[in-house]
Amino acid sequence: MRKPSRLIIGFWIWFYFISCSSDDDAPTIPEETGSTLPSSIIFKEIPVGTFTMGGTTIQNDAPIISVTLSAFAISEKEITNQEYIDFLNAAYADGWITVSAQQTSDPCGTYTENMVIGAGNAPHAGEVFLQLGETGGCTSGGEEEHINNRSWISFNTSSHTFELLDDTKATWPVNWVKWYGADAFAQYYTARLPTEAQWECAARGGQQLEYPTNDGTLDLTKANYNGDTPGVYNPNGHSVTVGSYPANPYGLYDMGGNVWEWCQDYYGESFYTDGAVNPVNTSAGPNNKRVRRGGSWNYHSATLRTYSRASDSENRGNNHFGFRIVKQAE
Repeated sequence: MRKPSRLIIGFWIWFYFISCSSDDDAPTIPEETGSTLPSSIIFKEIPVGTFTMGGTTIQNDAPIISVTLSAFAISEKEITNQEYIDFLNAAYADGWITVSAQQTSDPCGTYTENMVIGAGNAPHAGEVFLQLGETGGCTSGGEEEHINNRSWISFNTSSHTFELLDDTKATWPVNWVKWYGADAFAQYYTARLPTEAQWECAARGGQQLEYPTNDGTLDLTKANYNGDTPGVYNPNGHSVTVGSYPANPYGLYDMGGNVWEWCQDYYGESFYTDGAVNPVNTSAGPNNKRVRRGGSWNYHSATLRTYSRASDSENRGNNHFGFRIVKQAE
């Protein structure tokens, strides 16, 4: 039997790569900005492939479908306070942001807080990126939450620099960050927020996990969350140092719990279809909300499932909202 020629073998390798990993609808990587990511941010590569996305949710908004993704790399941990401070100081020097006191309200009252606001040539200029909160926040029922839930980032008006209020919180996930502030961080470093499909693929760990833990099961030794019952107030709850719990099979930490993670997509209840390739919802729709995934320290176990979906307005961000980023696989 004749062996296939090198030309034929080469063609089939090329065809396989193109059919599996390229698509006109794949999210684009922003152009180079010249800014260097903090060295503490480590990425894990997620290979090209097809996975089963979705599951049974209360909203019935996660159909079980087949999705194919190009290879990508995702930060192994949530972005920390120190990493966000590094961004803020660099972005401030570049004229991307300013700081202004603004009034804000919650069920506990009305306050005046310093806000980090996009400026100049920054993406989302004029929008609030981050709230520099002096309190730990407030529940929808009007209970004051633990002071450990405050924003640990402050702005020194004398030196015009952003500082960490408590060195022990450097490796806690940044909180009080709006979608605008998460996306601006990603763009500053020529990266992106994960698409919803990328997030779920990474969370499942290549093993179709029910929960994004080391083995797909969940208990309080595997994630920072608020038990199994919805609506329970925990006066002692707060986020903790990223990477405090075991990683999932892809080597990713805190994909469930700690803080919610902003995604690139707009939320659409019926957006996903079977056989999609590199899907990303760029249509704001009537609700104009962005996806957040993964649950948090003050949410119950059902919200930590790899396929559970949630959303919020781009200008919303409180003591349990954070993010991680993705880049093109090398």
